[in-house]
Amino acid sequence: MRWNREEYLDMMTFEREGRVMFSELFGPLAGLEDEWRAQGASEDMINMTAFAFDYVPYRGIGGTGAIGLPPEQVIEDTPEKRLYIDGYGRRMRLIKSTATIALPETFPVRTMDDWQKLKPHFIYSGSRVNEDALRQLKRLQDEGTMIVAGIPGGFDLIRDLMGEVEGCVAYYDDPELIRDILGTVRDTSLRVFERVCEIVVPDQLSVHEDMAGKSGPLIGPSTVHEFIYPYYRAVWDFLSSKGTRLFNQDSDGDMTAVLDEFVRCGVNVFHPCEPTGRMDSVAIRERYGKTVAFLGGIDKHVLRKSKAEIMAEVDYRLQPKMLLGGAVMGLDHRIPNGTPFENYLFYVRYARQKLGLPPFEEAEKGWGRMAF
Repeated sequence: MRWNREEYLDMMTFEREGRVMFSELFGPLAGLEDEWRAQGASEDMINMTAFAFDYVPYRGIGGTGAIGLPPEQVIEDTPEKRLYIDGYGRRMRLIKSTATIALPETFPVRTMDDWQKLKPHFIYSGSRVNEDALRQLKRLQDEGTMIVAGIPGGFDLIRDLMGEVEGCVAYYDDPELIRDILGTVRDTSLRVFERVCEIVVPDQLSVHEDMAGKSGPLIGPSTVHEFIYPYYRAVWDFLSSKGTRLFNQDSDGDMTAVLDEFVRCGVNVFHPCEPTGRMDSVAIRERYGKTVAFLGGIDKHVLRKSKAEIMAEVDYRLQPKMLLGGAVMGLDHRIPNGTPFENYLFYVRYARQKLGLPPFEEAEKGWGRMAF
């Protein structure tokens, strides 16, 4: 079912009476498509458009990250893997059979001098804002499309430039470097959004971090407060003063230790809330009430278990107190390899039944995936 932006925004801020959404955030993991085809899945099932998931049409506004980087230089491209040098100068490796995202093998920044060479790509220029494109986005927004603005992550960008180990150490050993990087993208983002908001006010601010694993986040709350809080807060205070209503952070893993600090930063939506990362959506609702919304939260791994276990997981995540607003119910990340297609169909049908929705075969089709 298609929702318009006002319906979605009101539901996610607990201002709309009625049901929450049911959707798929990311779709199949690489390789699962072939497994499902062998089990009889159609192409519209594999691309998720067959299941009548709820969705809100959306378009993005960029212009806050690096611009003018050199083109990729391909080293090797075979059916099995792709090696290339990206715009940052990193050597990247993609293993095509198991991944959709390439992993870096080298990083461009170790010192302030290294950063100064890349910094011009992050500084504001007028070319970052396309006013004609923004006017088109305003027309779409008036017709019901949600407009989403993005900023580089306060941890994610540091990792991209320095790697996880060097980046984490730099918060302690080279704090001025971290402050200069995040201060630069903060200032650029503010200048971009000042111009953007003259034409169209974004409905949501989004940021990608992926800063945690099963054992917890890679930086703690005091580091978030010292370095990321000034960046997030400056951008969010500006956009929210103009009318932006949602601030959505994407991070895998167990973010429990830093949730309070990110809420202080202004974040009011989290996804994908992985149960195996100890991100229990029910506990989040009990802890934060109507101040925090979420997308995801249903354990993807349960789909490889019994139907009774699938039902128990859905019953727990879709209990009445979870259905009062502020939620896009769905799996907590990509559907893993080894998930029987029969089990996925059972999950979709059972969740729709719990939510009082008609069978997907009888409902409006479209869109497919929801994460933004």
